Amino acid sequence: MPTLAPKLSFLFLFFAAQCLAQQKECVIPLWSKNYGGSGNEQANAAIHASDGSLLVAGYTNSTDGDPTGNFGNRDYWLLKLDSAGNILWEKTYGGTANEIAKSVLELPDGDLLLLGSTSSADGQVNGNHGQEDVWILRLSPAGNIVWARCYGGSDNESAEKIIPVPGGFVVAGYAQSKDGDLQQNQGDFDYWIFKIDGDGNLLWSKTYGGSLADWAYSPSLSDNGNLLITGSSFSDDGDITGSIGFYDYWVLKLSPDGNLIWAKNYGGPFEERAYNSLGTADGGCIITGATLSTSGDVPGNNGSYDCWILRLDADGNITWTQTYGGAQEDRAFGIAEAEDGYLISGFSSSMSGDVSNNYGIKDGWLLKLDDNGALLWEKNFGGSQDDRFYTTGFIPGEGFFAAGSSLSDDIDLPGNKGQRDLWVIRLGPDSLQLNLGNDTLLCAGESLTLKPEVDDATFLWQNGTVSDSFTVNSTGTYWVEADRQGCKARDTIEVEVLGEVPLELGNDTVLCAGETLMLQAQILADDFLWSTGSTANTISVIEPGTYWVEATAGQCKVADTIQVDFLTIEFDLGEDLLLCEGEKTTLDATVENADYLWQDGSTAPTYTVTEPGTYWVQVGESGCIEFDTVEISYQFRPDSILPNYEYICENEVIWLEPSIPGASYIWNDGSQNSKLRVIQPGDYRVTVLLNGCSFEDAISLRPCESCLYVPNAFSPDGNGINDVFRSFPVCEIFYFEMKVFDRWGNLLFESYDPSMGWDGRFKGKKLQPGTYAWWISYEIMNNGKRIPLSQKGEVYLML
Repeated sequence: MPTLAPKLSFLFLFFAAQCLAQQKECVIPLWSKNYGGSGNEQANAAIHASDGSLLVAGYTNSTDGDPTGNFGNRDYWLLKLDSAGNILWEKTYGGTANEIAKSVLELPDGDLLLLGSTSSADGQVNGNHGQEDVWILRLSPAGNIVWARCYGGSDNESAEKIIPVPGGFVVAGYAQSKDGDLQQNQGDFDYWIFKIDGDGNLLWSKTYGGSLADWAYSPSLSDNGNLLITGSSFSDDGDITGSIGFYDYWVLKLSPDGNLIWAKNYGGPFEERAYNSLGTADGGCIITGATLSTSGDVPGNNGSYDCWILRLDADGNITWTQTYGGAQEDRAFGIAEAEDGYLISGFSSSMSGDVSNNYGIKDGWLLKLDDNGALLWEKNFGGSQDDRFYTTGFIPGEGFFAAGSSLSDDIDLPGNKGQRDLWVIRLGPDSLQLNLGNDTLLCAGESLTLKPEVDDATFLWQNGTVSDSFTVNSTGTYWVEADRQGCKARDTIEVEVLGEVPLELGNDTVLCAGETLMLQAQILADDFLWSTGSTANTISVIEPGTYWVEATAGQCKVADTIQVDFLTIEFDLGEDLLLCEGEKTTLDATVENADYLWQDGSTAPTYTVTEPGTYWVQVGESGCIEFDTVEISYQFRPDSILPNYEYICENEVIWLEPSIPGASYIWNDGSQNSKLRVIQPGDYRVTVLLNGCSFEDAISLRPCESCLYVPNAFSPDGNGINDVFRSFPVCEIFYFEMKVFDRWGNLLFESYDPSMGWDGRFKGKKLQPGTYAWWISYEIMNNGKRIPLSQKGEVYLML
């Protein structure tokens, strides 16, 4: 009895494993093999070669077992396998430090390109720039080195993938250096994208990123020879302008010369890591990776890390996004295009959610998605230890393959050669395929029998029946699920019975002017005929009228008609308008039963304009809106029309000349010249005609002498009346000088102030009554200029 419990436990685990291994057998493993020695090996890339073999690239640090040589520490390891997984040849490449191969390409001439990184500066590695460099080898079809080159600077660089492009090859990776083959670095690791020709010559090199770590993992060709570069970004500065969370998927679109067209972040508030991408026919790409987020661009999360698959178009817009996983850690690394969708490879630690099984710590996990990212099937492979897929591929007509690493030696693994082995698995095509046919249209009274051509399976139809066929005689969506020993597949068909579902173009309708109505015959039919002559199932309506469509399928025919009218809101604010200063105008947008909104927020049907500006109104009626705008300008009175003359002197000529561009003139004497000649004092007036507006100005000219009054007699008798001889200015004087003389010309008095006068004394003595001469010099201002004048005369001194 003491030995029975362990035996029972072993039997239980054995049968449980066998039962689990029989689940989800939609893809059948053809073989599963591990390769390596007593050390560690891993596959990072694998391709189906033109001769039918598999080329598997990764690394090894073993000195025994399957690797036949080792240069020291980790070496590139490249294996060529036949269709049964037997080694045709294997080669190691490297130096005494570490080399890890990440990508392999087969060229049209049969040569190979092997890409990865190296820390060596000896062995087969020549020209290392510093610490870790990108290392690219061109190999012959037999794996012999044609050339090998290092790329990088004095710090650390690594590369993840190489793809062919017109004129050479583009590499995506990451770099810390800003010397050597790199021109700049923005912080930690930057995206590093460079192009080489077939001889390994560097054609161009570009870095993009921010002050933190940013890793480029995968390039793909987009439209017009442009490139999409996918990876992960931790930065939120530099070239990164839209950081979303902790780590984001970061996608760049580059020109064929590597210049940045746009950069976009994708993700949620937590961590997203992008590991690979596949270019699509529309110039977009599908990105594989992992996410911890549950919001933002991420549609949901099953717990811990989920596989996150993101489909973008050529402009970086999200076409679709899906997460797959369970409660534990699940990540997606590889992606390949299949006949009817995409194959995703990675690993899973879960046994819940989308993950139907788990054998141990981590399993290699394969997912088959349709073109819209929906899950067709998923299956885990591995053993009781840590097993992972990093790459996958599709072989037309033969199935799939996946490669990675394994620690297990049980269940799907035939054994283990040391520590971590390089692991490759070949799978047959999807073993369970359903096809109910194309969506179908029936005439009323017809029926269709749906019968899946699948052997040894049970069936479940959309209505719960389980027969091997189903008869359809009405419009609807029909599906069947086939189950062959736990492997399930489903297909759907749309059936429409012509006449049963009405052909409806909708109710008669009224559109706003300028709108377009799309009319669609939303039924299945062989042929369509519209009143316009179109034979498509959709037409665009931009004019009023009666529209009809006739749909035909075999002998079946249905039709419908719709009346389409357009509402035109008719009003006009008129042409742009020029008003004279002080004028007003009223803008009228009156429409019956309408609402109004003017530029200042007012809502009346009219608006009074009193100043220049742009005036607009929005008129709404029955849900339609019409706009109109008018520009109102004003002709303002010119700042200065006539010059500022006040005086005219004897023998002086003054020209009154307004000089207003575009104006005409009418003077007070009836003349219409552009200027008027004035030779005598008087009042002068001009009417200026400018842009339909009239403005007047006038001046009054006085004789220069009238500016200063000088009396001809005074009586200095002390009575306070006319005791002093002085002048009296009647205008502003800017300079003044007065002198008084006796009959013999002797200067009796002199003053420079017009308010200071002569009291009839000379040297303190009163002079005798009589006549005395005077002379005055002064300046006046006329039209902004100082004019010198002088006057002289006689004054009689009385007692």
